[in-house]
Amino acid sequence: MTRIAVINPNMSVGFTEKVGLQARRIVAPGTEVLALNPKFGPASIEGYYDEAFASVGLLAAMRGLEADGASGGKISGYVVACFDDTGVDAARCLTKAPVMGLCEAALRFAAIVASRFAIVTPMAVSVRPLEHLVSKYGASSQCVVRAAGVRTLDFEGENADMAYLALKTSAENCLAEDGAEAIVLGCAGMTDIADRLQAELGVPVIDGVSAAVKLIEAMGMLGLQTSKAGAYASPPVKTYDGIFAEFAPVA
Repeated sequence: MTRIAVINPNMSVGFTEKVGLQARRIVAPGTEVLALNPKFGPASIEGYYDEAFASVGLLAAMRGLEADGASGGKISGYVVACFDDTGVDAARCLTKAPVMGLCEAALRFAAIVASRFAIVTPMAVSVRPLEHLVSKYGASSQCVVRAAGVRTLDFEGENADMAYLALKTSAENCLAEDGAEAIVLGCAGMTDIADRLQAELGVPVIDGVSAAVKLIEAMGMLGLQTSKAGAYASPPVKTYDGIFAEFAPVA
C-alpha cells in the first residue's frame, strides 16, 4: 500500500485540514494520506525568518514518522505542504522515501501545459524567495512571480473572500501584462480555490498540493527512493548540543 505523509510545516490546523482533504480527494483507491502539523513552529510561513524555524519542526515530525515506520508503518513518500519548499533538501537527507515541495511540483506541471506562467503568492516578502526557487528549478525564462498583497492566513475565515478577489486580480494582471498562459497558486492555503479560479480565468491553474501529491504517489507506486550517493546522503554521525540534541544523526 502507498502511504503519503503530507506535512504542513507551520502550525495552521485549518491549512492542514485543507491540504489533507485535497490530497485524499485526488489519490487513487488504496493510497493512504496522513496530513499533519509539526508539534512546534510559526503560525504561518511568510519569508525567510519563518522558514528557518519551520524547517526544524518539519524535520522533527519526519523523524517521528520514520521511527514509526521502522515498526511497520512505512511512509512511501513525503509532501512538504508549503510553497516555499521549506526544508525539502534537509528532509531528503533524513529519509530514503521521495520528498517533494509544492513549488517544485507545481513548476514541473506548469511547464507541461504552458510556455509561460506566473506564480501568485500572498505577500511581497515571499516574492524574492520564490524567484530564487524558480531559478533553482530552471524556470526563470518561463515564470514571473507576483504578490496579491494579502496575508497567508487571510485565506481562512472572514477574510477569505477579500483574499480571493485580490488573488484573482493579481492573476488577471499576470495574464494581461506578463504574457502568462497559466497561473500557479503560491500558497498551500489556496488549494481549495484552484478549480474556481481556473473556471473564472479560462486558463490552467496549478495547485502545488495536488501536483506534489500526485508526483509522490507515482514515485511510491514505482518504488523510487531518494539517492544516498551524494548530496542527499544521510548526515554523518556527530553530537548536536543544547536544544537540538535530539536531532543528532545516528548510525
